[in-house]
Amino acid sequence: MQTPNNKIISIHGLKKTFKTTIHALSGVDLDINKGEVVSIIGPSGSGKSTLLRCMNFMEIPTEGSIVFEGNVLSIKDKHINKLREKMGMVFQSFNLFPHLSVLENITLSPKLVLHMTETDANSMAKALLEKVGLSDKVDAYPSQLSGGQKQRVAIARALAMQPDVMLFDEPTSALDPEMVGEVLSVMRTLANAGMTMVIVTHEMMFAKEVSDRVVFMAEGSIVEIGTPEVIFSNPKEERTKTFLKRVNVI
Repeated sequence: MQTPNNKIISIHGLKKTFKTTIHALSGVDLDINKGEVVSIIGPSGSGKSTLLRCMNFMEIPTEGSIVFEGNVLSIKDKHINKLREKMGMVFQSFNLFPHLSVLENITLSPKLVLHMTETDANSMAKALLEKVGLSDKVDAYPSQLSGGQKQRVAIARALAMQPDVMLFDEPTSALDPEMVGEVLSVMRTLANAGMTMVIVTHEMMFAKEVSDRVVFMAEGSIVEIGTPEVIFSNPKEERTKTFLKRVNVI
């Protein structure tokens, strides 16, 4: 784990309210350090995905601040899109363009946004596909891929933008059980390589294995933060203990 003076994301007093009555986030404080893997766990509806989506302003916070690499994020900032480019996002539902090949899905943004040449973008995409174990799917279309393969392409597409942070929003929840392992393997490789990662996940054993810290959320708030050893073996808060017992972790 990196030291606190190496913070890459700092979140203070973050609140998000939907339709004036639904308090998805109720004052969240969280720092993410460079090179750190942080897993966010908790029951459905606890605000985990909303927190992740606020980190790169896919959701605009109602109150509070988010500082990314020393920059206070604001929808009014003309540089907001440049900052967001440095946060790769992987969703539950892949979001691949069905009419584009695997190669085209990965190279589209680097060519349009980073102004890469087609040669450079293709070369990078092929290297990333090798990294995620899909070298043989360069010319395939999403309809020809399994769910696990689509998610690995989505990870390669996010990495193609050369992000400083990778955000994963329950990346295995839409997959058949036998396909989960191949996606987690790619994420494990990224973690071991030092990529800063924030992962919303229901895969408790994976979180225990790869995380530097685990964040437990409930009802829009952070209940407890600790190392995997503390959270999964000796949680301090009763709400954490209740949740982990329900998912058969303790």
